[in-house]
Amino acid sequence: MNNILISYGTRPEIIKLSPVIRELIERKIPFKTVFTGQHRELYDDVQDLVPKPDYHLAIMKKNQSLTSIISGISSEFGEILQNEKPNLLMVQGDTATVAISALIAFYEKIPVGHVEAGLRTYDLTSPFPEEGNRQLVSRLTKYNWVPTELAAMQLQKENVDNIIITGNTIIDACINFNYPVSYDDKILITLHRRENFGKPMEKIFNEIETLAMEHHELEFIFPMHPNPNVQKLKPILKHVNVIDPLGYSAMMKLLSKVKFVISDSGGIQEECAAFKKKVLVCRNTTERPEGIDSGFAKLIHTDIINHFHWANESPVWSGKNPYGDGTASQKIIDSLE
Repeated sequence: MNNILISYGTRPEIIKLSPVIRELIERKIPFKTVFTGQHRELYDDVQDLVPKPDYHLAIMKKNQSLTSIISGISSEFGEILQNEKPNLLMVQGDTATVAISALIAFYEKIPVGHVEAGLRTYDLTSPFPEEGNRQLVSRLTKYNWVPTELAAMQLQKENVDNIIITGNTIIDACINFNYPVSYDDKILITLHRRENFGKPMEKIFNEIETLAMEHHELEFIFPMHPNPNVQKLKPILKHVNVIDPLGYSAMMKLLSKVKFVISDSGGIQEECAAFKKKVLVCRNTTERPEGIDSGFAKLIHTDIINHFHWANESPVWSGKNPYGDGTASQKIIDSLE
């Protein structure tokens, strides 16, 4: 506990680790952080959630590939571990940053703690490459902090040890904002999933544009991801309010007000549970089936039009949040102490 190193590289990792870091600060437990810069263009709006990183690798390149991300991290992260010699490396989620950080820590014989462990689709192509990343990390970690009982059961089937059920730290982050919930005539859209690039994404955009033309009473709001594969389809959306990416606080405030959500994101499925919103999930699979079982999420892939009424005609969801009660970060640090 005297020497914890926390590695993160993307906006979702920062958001979900911020309550854990806050808990470490409150308990006066020393730690250092490494920001790989995997999502440098989306870092500015969440940098205030965490202290300034002790190490900034700045690996971000224009049109970077997964291979360039991995090589960029590998060239520097091993040296950091050798210099710091931490008792624990903490990672969150299923990004390339998580996978390569955990692998290098394994090579250096440094224990790894994995926040949000155990999510699975068991389809290595969906989501890609996240499913492969998290399965790899589960073979290497010493502490597996899982968000749900289902995630724990999946790891048990894989003969993974040291499983602690905590809930999801994103609920901790959402509760911290304490925004009142309403169901205004607004639809929130977020789309960026790699496996949707190309024809699937084009079909999704066309269906959203058709719905926006038919439903003048609704405002379709799309904070568009900066990825060129998403941006190039922007001209399709003539009746949609396309805006720049929002800061996290502003995004959660908008989520608290909208009628429902259309998204291919993973994390927003959990955020929808926190703010009692339904979500049409534009994917073939989800590693968060608890949302479907609880009745606020629906898998639709690219078929938005035929499922639009499910959320639009009865948007209010009042079930129990399957992702926890906002004490995940406390439970994670309790388990270490």
